[in-house]
Amino acid sequence: MPFQGNAFQFDVQTLNTLNEVGAVYGLFRPTPFRPGFVDCVYVGQTNNLRTRLAEHYRNPPIAGITHFFAEVISTELQRRSREIALIAELNPPGNRTRGG
Repeated sequence: MPFQGNAFQFDVQTLNTLNEVGAVYGLFRPTPFRPGFVDCVYVGQTNNLRTRLAEHYRNPPIAGITHFFAEVISTELQRRSREIALIAELNPPGNRTRGG
């Protein structure tokens, strides 16, 4: 099941409004040649959404990120399980390992 909820702008103003909560998140960028569509480029999980997304903003895993989704999940075990499921479903390029 893809991310629940609405997409948010991946900019400093939005990131500064985030709560410091545990969450699973996805980073998205526009789909080439398909105006109005976005592709998931990275999925992660964290115990502090504000801090982690600020780190990605300063050093993005893939260029061109414009939006993100986030689901608040309180326990690390549940976050990790949801992260694994989303990576399997969305196959984001930023989560692919090399040579494996």
